[in-house]
Amino acid sequence: MFLLTHRLQRVDGVYLLLSVHFMFNAGKNRIKINAYKPFVIAILSIVFVFLNSLTSAQSTLNLDSLNDSNKLRKDSTDVVKDTIGLPISSDKLESIVNYQSKDSIIYDAKKKLLYLYKEAEISYEDIKVKADYIQYEQDSSRLTALELDSVFSDLDSVSKSSIAQGEESSTFSSLLYNFKSKRALVENAYSQFGEGFILSNQVKRNNDNSINGLKNIYTTCNEPHPHFGIAAKKIKIIPNKVAITGSANLVVENVPTPLYLPFGLFPLTKGQRSGFILPNYDMSQNLGFGLIGGGYYFAINKHWDAQILANIYAKGTWLASNVTKYNYKYRFNGSLQLDYGLSKTGAPYEANSVSERTYRIIWHHDIDRNVMPGARFNANVNYGSTRFQRINSFDPNAILQNSITSSISYSKSWEGKPYNFSVALRHNQNTGSGLIQLTLPEMNFNVNQIFPFQFRKEIIKPRWYEKIGASYQVAFTNQLNFYDSLFSLQKLNINDFQNGIKHTIPINATYNIFKFVNATFGATYNEFWYSKRSFKQYNFAEEKIDTTIQNGFTTARSFDVNANFSTRIYGIKVFRKGFFRGVRHVITPTIGVGYRPDFGRGIFNYYYNTSLNRNLSRSRLSYFDGSIIGAPPDGEYGGLNFSVGNILGLKVRDNKDTVTGVRKINLIDGLTFTSGYNLAVDSFQWQNLAVAYRTTLVEGIILSGSMNYSPYAIDTASGLRKNEYYYHDKGKILRFENANLALGANLPLKKNKQTPRTEEQQRAIGNESNYADFNIPWTLNFTYTVNFVNAFQRVTAKDSLIIRHNVQFNGDVNLTSKWRFGMSSGYDINEKSMTFTSIDIFRDLHCWEMRLQLSPFGFRRSYNFGLNVKAAVLQDLKLNRRKDFRDFL
Repeated sequence: MFLLTHRLQRVDGVYLLLSVHFMFNAGKNRIKINAYKPFVIAILSIVFVFLNSLTSAQSTLNLDSLNDSNKLRKDSTDVVKDTIGLPISSDKLESIVNYQSKDSIIYDAKKKLLYLYKEAEISYEDIKVKADYIQYEQDSSRLTALELDSVFSDLDSVSKSSIAQGEESSTFSSLLYNFKSKRALVENAYSQFGEGFILSNQVKRNNDNSINGLKNIYTTCNEPHPHFGIAAKKIKIIPNKVAITGSANLVVENVPTPLYLPFGLFPLTKGQRSGFILPNYDMSQNLGFGLIGGGYYFAINKHWDAQILANIYAKGTWLASNVTKYNYKYRFNGSLQLDYGLSKTGAPYEANSVSERTYRIIWHHDIDRNVMPGARFNANVNYGSTRFQRINSFDPNAILQNSITSSISYSKSWEGKPYNFSVALRHNQNTGSGLIQLTLPEMNFNVNQIFPFQFRKEIIKPRWYEKIGASYQVAFTNQLNFYDSLFSLQKLNINDFQNGIKHTIPINATYNIFKFVNATFGATYNEFWYSKRSFKQYNFAEEKIDTTIQNGFTTARSFDVNANFSTRIYGIKVFRKGFFRGVRHVITPTIGVGYRPDFGRGIFNYYYNTSLNRNLSRSRLSYFDGSIIGAPPDGEYGGLNFSVGNILGLKVRDNKDTVTGVRKINLIDGLTFTSGYNLAVDSFQWQNLAVAYRTTLVEGIILSGSMNYSPYAIDTASGLRKNEYYYHDKGKILRFENANLALGANLPLKKNKQTPRTEEQQRAIGNESNYADFNIPWTLNFTYTVNFVNAFQRVTAKDSLIIRHNVQFNGDVNLTSKWRFGMSSGYDINEKSMTFTSIDIFRDLHCWEMRLQLSPFGFRRSYNFGLNVKAAVLQDLKLNRRKDFRDFL
């Protein structure tokens, strides 16, 4: 088979031979006939001269020197005029037309037509056309493209024929295009503009790139036959700007709906754009008719944006919100949210009517580390009314949150220097009691450990005194505590603040004794600076506790010395046969010796005796009781403390491990016994025996617990412990006091590795709680906790064991590839009742999504149903129904 292809360009009646390629196909081998190439070129050259001789002497020529890419440069006019001296036609194409096809290329020189068959492609400047069949007329520069197999193709497939210009592309069944006028007529066009798709029976493309469509459907569904769309007879499209339609109506599954629009306006611009956010309507028995989630979005610039939203109800309840986000790449980013509203339940004349104003401020700010080398600044502020979340939120996690915290911090470290500095503003708010703690500010200056007696620069074996190290920390704290319902800025006094400064100087040295024992010797000095001291006493006349506060600078101090000795004991047993290959037991005993003088009496005298009730029972309090920097301890201590830690592991055979053939199993991650004995006191010398246990049963399932035992007996008259050993009273060594056990699991145990999401994907997801990931078949997290308390009952003069246990769980499961069910709840076994329960049902409807959030019982009984389009461009096309918890009151 002999195949000859050529490239012939006609410019204003003159034919240019641009390239010649020929192949000879002999069986399975294809050989280039380089030896005959000169003869073929000579024959084609004769044909080339003959064709040009048929044209007029005044014909113009657009000739460019051949190059590797076989393209005519735009400045070819000057080259031709300078080389040949012939004028160039004014209606010539400015650029070359490139073409190719898989099946065949036919050129009709007489009719000046070019035919391309099968996977044909032709391009001119930034325009590229692909089709089964393409016909190009050189005289008129008109192109015709058809999809020959469209009649026999699958109706659910999209046409493979396409036209692309820049980033814009469309598919079609037939196309007429003029390269000179840049106008086109397209049949059955299917185009994508951002998140939206436009299907048109006929499209006219103008030379200004605008598009007029006839019988159109605008949709965000990417199926060939979309599940829904907005149908309009006429449409005007300005690429990358806007699409405008005449009267239109919503079509679902090819069925027109009664929802008609007088006109349609769809933005096609990329990136941010300002616009209105349409509200949803709501109907509540207690709140009345309402519009929620409506407002306006401001696309300020590429660094800033903002949106203003509002909820308004007929009976007076309203909430206004402003969310501003900013992002300067490689510099800083953050967001600021301000919420303020009024909640009204019932009419003013009703006895149970409630009117409450709520507010909230949320601010997140983070600076890139490269902006301030050695320094760090970030802010996470969440401050507002105690009941804001319970009144305005449907998020179960936010409703059950017992406390909210905030922090604004700055830290600085100096390269090559052993010290650093930090300052922070903190806020802690209890949503149950309404207690707010504001720390304004908290400052810390630290000097890292230095070795003052280490004078030599290079030390191979340091002397004992060269191992002595010391550090220094100073902390200043200023705090204000108040209840949000009682706070008044006008009544605020400087003495309402609690503040103080604490200096700490720890000194220590570590040595190795007898090769196996690690010995650490240390001493710690603490200096406390206060701005006030207090004295409390019971007032029998008014039956209350009177507190006398003495303002002014005062100091206190404490110090102690200690020594700790520890080692490790290994026990290993190896089995040569069987499934078990070995057992390893590690014991870590620690003995500590310490001394601390009595700072409550004597020369220090930081404590006093007082009565706080009518029974005249004596209590011992510090003059600095309740201080935020603490106080020196009361009582002398001089004694021993000890602990024994245990780790137990097992090795078993594992055929899956081709390297070692064994697998390690941790039977006990930690089993620790701790106690102590105080030689400096005359009673209650022994400390309680504390036992802590932790182990990982399998990966993802953790069991932990702790127990406390007392060596002393209980006084049956008062119910308090007495200075008598439990062994002498009951014949048992230790008395059980309390214990707790927790079993937690995070299932499934074997999880598929998830590809980390990009920054763009995370922004598209937004709130993680609203994202349904069908790649994970199911998840289940549960925690079972049980607490045991051995309480002495004076009535029966016996111990009574009190047990409280409950279960908390949350998880979700894919019922099908489109249905996902999630639930968060718990069960109080003692009360035999369910705790706060939230059910989340999600249905993937391809281009739509449906979600139902339901709290079927409890104080937050409510539901929230939503049906909406996924794409942001049609975010206002949604249906929401909800019932507020106040409607069930």
